[in-house]
This record gives sequence, C-alpha cells and structure tokens, in this order.
Amino acid sequence: MCVIISARVPNTEDTTLADKEAILASLNIKAMQFDDTLGFFPMRHNAGDRSPLGSPISMQKKGAKFGTNVPMITELVNDSNVQFLDQDDDDDPDTELYLTQPFACGTAFAISVLDSLMSTTYFNDSALTLIRTLVTGGATPELELILAEGAGLRGGYSTPETLSNRDRCRIAQISLQDNPYEGVGHNTTYGAMFTIALRRYGQLCIGLYRLHDQDNPDSMKRYVITNPPAELRIRSTDYVYVLEQFDPGLEYEPGKRNF
Repeated sequence: MCVIISARVPNTEDTTLADKEAILASLNIKAMQFDDTLGFFPMRHNAGDRSPLGSPISMQKKGAKFGTNVPMITELVNDSNVQFLDQDDDDDPDTELYLTQPFACGTAFAISVLDSLMSTTYFNDSALTLIRTLVTGGATPELELILAEGAGLRGGYSTPETLSNRDRCRIAQISLQDNPYEGVGHNTTYGAMFTIALRRYGQLCIGLYRLHDQDNPDSMKRYVITNPPAELRIRSTDYVYVLEQFDPGLEYEPGKRNF
C-alpha cells in the first residue's frame, strides 16, 4: 500500500494549489512501468532439487508491473481537487466528494471527512467504537500504543478477562464467488442476501465491493457501495462487507445474542 500525504499548506497559497504535490506524485506513480524482476522465495522440494548452497529456492515474479496496479491512497486538502486524481474519471467537477470515483474506490481521502466523523462522534458516542472497528479491526488504544512503540505481539496466558475481549464483532470481507450463503447467487437481490446472512449465519451486511468494469477481465479497480438498496442485484464477482462474530468457530444460533 502506497500512502501519499498532502504537504502543509502556507496561509498565503491558493487552496486550489494545496494538493499539487500529492496529485503529481499520484499521477507519476500510476504512469510508472516496472521491470519483470525476479525474486527468490523458499520452497519445499525433494532433496535432489536443491541449490548449490543446499536450500531449496524458487524464482518468481514479485511486485506490480504497472503503476496502476499499485494500491494507493492520496490525502487531499481541497475536496474539489479529487477530479484530478483519476484521468479516466468522467465525474462532473461539481460532484460531491463521497460520490466521486476515487473516493468510492478508496484511492482518495479528504481532510474534511475527519470533520464529519468528529461531528458524528460528538452526537453519538458509539460511532467512535464502530469507526475503530472498521479501521483497526477492534484494536484498543492500549494495543495501538504498544504497537507504535515497536513492542510487537507476544503470546501469553489466557484468562477469563482476555477471552471475554473476543466476545465482540469484527468486520470481514467475503467473496461471493465462494458461495458462502446457501440460496444466494448471481442476480440475487441484496435484500434477500441481507436477510439470509443475518438469520442463518449471524452476519450483518453493510456494503458491497464491486468491480468497476465487469467486461474487462484485466480490470482490478473496485468501488464500495455502502448500504445498497434492497432491490440491487448482486454479482458473482462482488465482495460483501459484514459484521460478524469475532470467533467464527462458534456456531450461530438464531434467537441468541452473539454480538
């Protein structure tokens, strides 16, 4: 993942030029082409298929070949500058940020979004818990502090107190190509899948992750549809975002509170 942070904007500079460095960096990365470099990876082989040094190796391609395939997110100071991030984007310049293609695809993030989150958290305390679950998977501030100091994660003894922390929900991304829900397939309505996932599997669907170009087999660009309408038809290539029980090994029983 490549993260491009916007530069600090001087007070005397025009706000429309505040994101020029970040936008140019993003466009330059997308225009890059990388060599077909080979990397050495360990592999399991028979004793006779070893390298001269005695360890089995395998030569494989590593990394992306084109800059457009590099996962990237760019921070913007001015929302209207999102139109310059994607040269193939045909959105109207006056389109709201949350309706633009880069924002829906997760390649752009505006500082103004934090203002909306702060306002939401002020009026609803539970919003911060939900946002933390979506972003960090439910990590506590104490764990984030430990990881920031480079301590890492080390195993320890399980206690009733630590095990109780697993009695919560987490976010998951499920591929519909694996047929995770019985009776749900291509062209099924989102409302039907929502009901089946909740009643039979104890999973709360919150959105879809859909391919932008269904007809192009080489296209990897996806966008998020949050809280789709019930009549929306799902596709076999879709991914679905769900809130599910933290321990998937526990069987869901309707009528019991598992979250």
